[in-house]
Amino acid sequence: GIGRSARNGILIKGGEFLETSARITAVAVDKTGTLTEGRPQLTDVVTLDPDVDRRTLLRWAAAAEAGSEHPLARPILDTARAEGVGPEGIPGAVTPVPGKGIVGEVEGRRVLIGNAALLAQYGVDDDEGRAATAARELAAAGRTPMIVAVDDRVIGLLAVADTLRPDAPEMVRRLHNAGVEKVVMLTGDTRLVAEAVGRAAGIDEIHAGLLPEDKLDAVADLQRRGYVVAMVGDGVNDAPALATADIGVAMGAAGSAVAVETADIALMGDDLLKLPEAVGLARRTVAVMRQNIAIALLTVVVLLAGVFLAQAGVVAPPPP
Repeated sequence: GIGRSARNGILIKGGEFLETSARITAVAVDKTGTLTEGRPQLTDVVTLDPDVDRRTLLRWAAAAEAGSEHPLARPILDTARAEGVGPEGIPGAVTPVPGKGIVGEVEGRRVLIGNAALLAQYGVDDDEGRAATAARELAAAGRTPMIVAVDDRVIGLLAVADTLRPDAPEMVRRLHNAGVEKVVMLTGDTRLVAEAVGRAAGIDEIHAGLLPEDKLDAVADLQRRGYVVAMVGDGVNDAPALATADIGVAMGAAGSAVAVETADIALMGDDLLKLPEAVGLARRTVAVMRQNIAIALLTVVVLLAGVFLAQAGVVAPPPP
């Protein structure tokens, strides 16, 4: 089974993991880079300050994001450079605020990029909730909104969207056909964005707005509910959940080295359909193992019965 999997681009790191994979009843998947392509594009630039135009909003946002390692920084920087307002160098300081956004220092001014909770944390007035309302509308459309504020003034929003992998709905369907009872999405994105992606993929249960430790807790909760859990992820943030799950599965081609090292199974490619293939192959392999054991035990029982019957004189002993 392990050799067959390896030929199909599925690296299973040991026999015990193959046997455990045959008992999987719930699969938890990360969203960005797993269910989606992992290549977000900037879709909306919304100005909320009459003194700020599109180029100015992009310039402030890109200057702050230049020092960020978050995947959503790349589409902002690419668009800003394409429109001639890309940053030169990096900002004075960039501080990530887990689950909320980033705080950057640009030209001696504070730039916030994130959600409404980030504004509240730094005491920035949302002007009667205009930014939060616009953010909810963008999120309902399946986009990830980011509010931009300079010092104590909200100047606009940016929104990015990632494309759902075309094979994600088929992966969910095949997992159900393979005997998996529940497919769960774990994401740090907002609830509205997660629900839009989850509906398109056919996900059974959605957990949104999670930090890395929250993903670990969600996996542990599934285990407490009696599920044998496989966790599928591709990033450093997924490593704790991968280690906690009964089976950790890393997207090998796009995954980080930490995720691949932590996982028990690595899918050596971006093909999500390898996941139900791995589960199905594990179930078939274990079924063959059980059949072989049953046949072997039955053979031993028949031979022992023959010996005892021969000794009792019920049947003639074999010729010498």
